[in-house]
Amino acid sequence: MPDRYARMLDLAVEVMGTETPEFVWPLLTEELLTALDGELIVVKEVPWTRDQGNVVIRSPEPLPEVGVGDDSVRAHIRSGYPFIDRYGASADWTPQSAARVVGARIWQNSPTADALHQAFGTRHVFGLPLPGRGPHVSGFLVHRSGGDFSRHDERYAARVQPLLKAATAHRSLLMALRESSGSNHRRQANHALATPLTPRETNVLHLLATGLTAEVIGRRLGISPRTVHKHLNALYRKLGAADRLSAVLRAQDAGLLPGTSRPSGAHPGPASAGSHSR
Repeated sequence: MPDRYARMLDLAVEVMGTETPEFVWPLLTEELLTALDGELIVVKEVPWTRDQGNVVIRSPEPLPEVGVGDDSVRAHIRSGYPFIDRYGASADWTPQSAARVVGARIWQNSPTADALHQAFGTRHVFGLPLPGRGPHVSGFLVHRSGGDFSRHDERYAARVQPLLKAATAHRSLLMALRESSGSNHRRQANHALATPLTPRETNVLHLLATGLTAEVIGRRLGISPRTVHKHLNALYRKLGAADRLSAVLRAQDAGLLPGTSRPSGAHPGPASAGSHSR
């Protein structure tokens, strides 16, 4: 376990440094497949219903078209059996296999297990949810043939849950930044600085502009408040600012932030300086 946990820790650090959200899922899913000896993995990021919702499946090997394109198979995946009843109705986010949730005999005789075996040749599914709030459950479903997932797999998955949650939050932040401002324009503005901001400093800047404290920014990014303050000091130095307000205003003037983004309590004024998706 130490080796595979160390690999995921290193990978999470790499993910947190990227500015490209498309890199996040391939990196994470490849490592999860390796660590959990999986053959394919389903990424659940958005809400599903049994009849609607994209099913994103990643696998190191080509998947049978009959499995990927079969509406009934996708309906079984979207139904979330048996994980939706476990994770959707309680605050227990313990990673477990389907057979562990409902019992091996019940799982193996279920229509879902039969459909997935017919489509992909897999017999076991492991649920690795990302703890959150609200009715929507997000996370990963790892499939494999052979024996069921072990207690060691469960402990590993529970240990990497915080890393996966932080990496996923980082991906969501990158997507939001892309939507809120043109990424090319933002990169050009950053490179125009005498000393460009690092990807992490850029993340801190955008969260700073929403009025979050260093403690909350740290929780969002999976880092300590002390590390946040180090990034803030670097931001102030590079932007020639003395505090968060002047840093946000200077960033707006430089084109690093949308002009309407201001920290809480600020007032307008002049700046003081491999996959399948169906």
